Amino acid sequence: MSSSAVSSLLLEANNLNYIAMMFIRCYCYIVIPPGTLGHLLSIYVFTRRSLLSNPCSRYFLAASIIGLLHTCYVLPMRMIQSAFVDTDPGAHSVVFCKITWLLLNSLRGLGFWFIVCACADRYLCSSRSINMRAWSSVRVANRVIPLIILIILVAYSHVPVFFEIDIIPATQKPICYPPGPPGTYRIVLSYFNLIFLGLSPSLAMLMFGLLTLRNVERAKRLRVVPTTETINITNRTTNTHMLRMLLVQVLVYCITGLTFSVALIITAINASAPKNAFQVAQENMINAAVGMLSTVGPCLSFYLFTLSSGLFRKELKKLYEKIHRAENHPQQITIQTTNTGHDGTIRSRLQ
Repeated sequence: MSSSAVSSLLLEANNLNYIAMMFIRCYCYIVIPPGTLGHLLSIYVFTRRSLLSNPCSRYFLAASIIGLLHTCYVLPMRMIQSAFVDTDPGAHSVVFCKITWLLLNSLRGLGFWFIVCACADRYLCSSRSINMRAWSSVRVANRVIPLIILIILVAYSHVPVFFEIDIIPATQKPICYPPGPPGTYRIVLSYFNLIFLGLSPSLAMLMFGLLTLRNVERAKRLRVVPTTETINITNRTTNTHMLRMLLVQVLVYCITGLTFSVALIITAINASAPKNAFQVAQENMINAAVGMLSTVGPCLSFYLFTLSSGLFRKELKKLYEKIHRAENHPQQITIQTTNTGHDGTIRSRLQ
């Protein structure tokens, strides 16, 4: 290949790398502020008494907390690592390198698997079996949530072992990544993320979602008359809104998760294939776009909740009215005076 052709390829590769950097930077600037505010509001709503007693709400609360950490930590770190030149703090500290990548992978996985737990809870709640419905409870949710966190951390415990500070041969710059050329661990890591983070949660969401819809259709045909009408109507309304919110979440998570899975499959297949600079830049740009778009569910779930549930909007309206009353009707101190005593002394009392 002539030197002019090589220069042209390098120029095009640099342009693609610049586009990828700008995409990550703009995406983070756009998503982080509304995502942070949205998760704070979601946490407020899911801690209200009307929702906190619902086990599905507990999983949504856990997912919102993880989403807040994802928005405030994962996205800024990805922006620092990928959207600027020579700004990766993990490339200069081994400890920071290992901890950062452990948290990046774990937080991304927790968001998906908490939604899977919510799907399983809705399936159990809609079952005709009393024994299965008993597993849909706040007590079970409070035990499952820390168990899922522990499982995810154990599943990604290999990341701090294999991630090191390595030197990129082409640029001679440090990078926090598994050292050496693409080999066994990088291929295993790609397939691990494909199965554990891409395909498994997406397929589990689809499976539990379809089973839940089947149970709901069966319940409509049975038309069972409840014994405690008021309580059951309230619970049924809450469960209906939870199911609506969940189905929208599942749709977004499945689309982004399966897209992320396809990108991982292509990356794993082409890991050992020889590539020029332009092909590497193409692959990096696609992975950057898919990787960022896979954070839509974890980072912007508040707006999906708001669009899909009237109960969620009702709690937000209560918060707005509470703030509005506090601003327009501040506590006033009034003074009531009364004449007491034979000497005509005026005594005042604060109210």
